[in-house]
Amino acid sequence: MTTTQVETVPTTTSTVPAGTEKTGPTRVAMFDLDGTLVDSPRAIVEAFAAAFWAMGLAPRDPADIRATIGLPLEQAFGKLLGVPQNDPSVADGVARYQEAFRTLILPRAHSLVFPGVPEGLAELRRHGVVVTVATSKFHASADALLTAAGLRDHVTTLVGADDVTRPKPHPESGLLILGELGARPEHAVMVGDTTHDLKMATAAGLASVAVTYGVHERAELETASPTHVADTFAQAVEQILAVLPADGGPEDTGTVESLLDDSSYHIEFNGHLTNHIKHAVVALAGLGVDPGRIKAYHDNYIALTPYGCRVEPARPPQRLIDDGNWLEHLGRREDFAAYCAFFDRRERELGMAGLLRQYVPRLLAGWAGALQHATIHLGWALDAGNRRMAIEGIAYLAFAYVDCHPERAVPSEAPGTDKPGDSLLSIARHWEENGPRLGAWVEDLVGTTSADIHPELLRSGLQYRIARMLGEGHPLMYGTPSWIAAQDPDTSWEQLAYLVTVLYLTEPGDFLLLHLVTALHAMRHIADALPAEQQRRAVACYWTGILGVLFSRGHFVAPAKLTAIDNLFDTALDDLDDPRWAREWDWHIARAVEEEEEHNAKLVYVMRELWRGSGGRSVYRVAAGQFTTTPELPATFEQPPVD
Repeated sequence: MTTTQVETVPTTTSTVPAGTEKTGPTRVAMFDLDGTLVDSPRAIVEAFAAAFWAMGLAPRDPADIRATIGLPLEQAFGKLLGVPQNDPSVADGVARYQEAFRTLILPRAHSLVFPGVPEGLAELRRHGVVVTVATSKFHASADALLTAAGLRDHVTTLVGADDVTRPKPHPESGLLILGELGARPEHAVMVGDTTHDLKMATAAGLASVAVTYGVHERAELETASPTHVADTFAQAVEQILAVLPADGGPEDTGTVESLLDDSSYHIEFNGHLTNHIKHAVVALAGLGVDPGRIKAYHDNYIALTPYGCRVEPARPPQRLIDDGNWLEHLGRREDFAAYCAFFDRRERELGMAGLLRQYVPRLLAGWAGALQHATIHLGWALDAGNRRMAIEGIAYLAFAYVDCHPERAVPSEAPGTDKPGDSLLSIARHWEENGPRLGAWVEDLVGTTSADIHPELLRSGLQYRIARMLGEGHPLMYGTPSWIAAQDPDTSWEQLAYLVTVLYLTEPGDFLLLHLVTALHAMRHIADALPAEQQRRAVACYWTGILGVLFSRGHFVAPAKLTAIDNLFDTALDDLDDPRWAREWDWHIARAVEEEEEHNAKLVYVMRELWRGSGGRSVYRVAAGQFTTTPELPATFEQPPVD
């Protein structure tokens, strides 16, 4: 697929060596450097000791130094010195370490290469696997070490700590490599000797191989749930080739890419109903479905959607939208094509990373508009790496914007709410105690109209209820839980993924709850493309939005049911290598391909990604089989659309 980068790439190096010509999906082996390819940890300890000596400081315990290997130098020195990373002593230490690196490590780099590494890398290249490196070293230092060790010619793409804003264990390094090569996560594997490498792989949706001969012991490595564990580099190569079979699977990225690039159809049909077909294409491709079958699925949807009507042709722009007036049309459902043209021009000027960073923060509060399908369109486009679909997604966010009003947020005073599940359970208990009164209030609210809501949404029923609820709000929707600010956003997303899946299992097949699952997958991809300061804001907007969706229904999940399902699945894990589960996933995929309701293909795709990424949490496998049905259109659809 065409690469859509979500970060600027100032210094990554990409050269295609002989023997890696692409004949199918790009298969990628990512390697850590220190402790995986090169036995540099023992030399790193010497370089740190030399740096502390040059600074006039007492040497640190070698075990403490080894414990920092895998972290960027600034973090390592900050830990060892016991000071913040912006302390001047950290910069001094980094500079002195780099000098020691040049004088102590580089001259003997050849002797530090682990046994079997040159031969193993050459074998991978002979099998058409692209060899890359994702390291916590600075790019220049890693380049110099690989060159001195005689390994640089094997490496197609190198990503160092200074090539990303968030180094390992954040997934940015792995996602950047995939973006550089136009590869997909299911066609890549990460090899490393620390839990930082393995957690990065999991977060990026990659398979992983833990090598036991480096920094972390086997027991520590296994806490990060690697896909495989290898005791030698030769064994790691065997496992990589097993994970990435030579035929690369049936996917024809050209067919899929052409479907995602297609701009022949409008984003909606019959008024406000969203054209979902590109979401289904991304899901089916991610599940490894044959491209011919994907094309047939696409064409069937275009001809007759599950609602019994055709997708509509694209409409020409009727006005010029630019930086001076783009906010004037926000949420007015006017001229989707003009918004596409505007964001297309801006992307050519700013690049995709710049476009996302400049405009998406303003649009985050409207993520729940169009039944979350605008968010899904953008996030799944970023997942697939498709430029045209991403442009459409941003345009749809602006076109269908419905504000969830995050500015109303205040710190929550609810006790014992240290994670999302606790927070939702607290609200569920409030509903249990006040259900009749709250339900009547919701029905009174949605029974009235508001000039702030586009009249087309009155035909929807569901979308109108959500827009009315988000516009009016309820105090419980705006109590910001402490976990949003207290923990890393990646942790929040993982916990929210589990929570919305449990929530879906309380009412299996519920159409609205299913959208919260597929939208979360999208929001994670969108958040990863934003500046660090916007990460928690994306989580906060998602939290407020899902509460608005849940409140709009006029009823709430029973706390006892929520607790029972949580207790059932909280610690339940599947063995990823158990062939029973592979067969079950094959059944889910086969069912999804035959279902006209494309939300089911999306459900299976997201659940399998979460299942793999979580090390096999059973809840995701079970939820994948809980298919939904296309809802009947309400009587309001007897009225003509309001365009």
